[in-house]
Amino acid sequence: MSKCKGCGAEIVWIKTKSGKAMPCDTSKVIIVTDEGETVAGYTPHWATCPAANKFKKANMREEKQ
Repeated sequence: MSKCKGCGAEIVWIKTKSGKAMPCDTSKVIIVTDEGETVAGYTPHWATCPAANKFKKANMREEKQ
């Protein structure tokens, strides 16, 4: 397991369908789809990391200001 360089939390790396690596929180969550199916997966770490803004590209930070 890896640690986030921004907040120090443990993370797992998940490979997306497009082949890119995505950092995720370590605990699995279960969601219910609109069709009523249950699916287990991980929450992307950028959604919960208190230091996520450190990793955004400079031009994206400027657009939000």
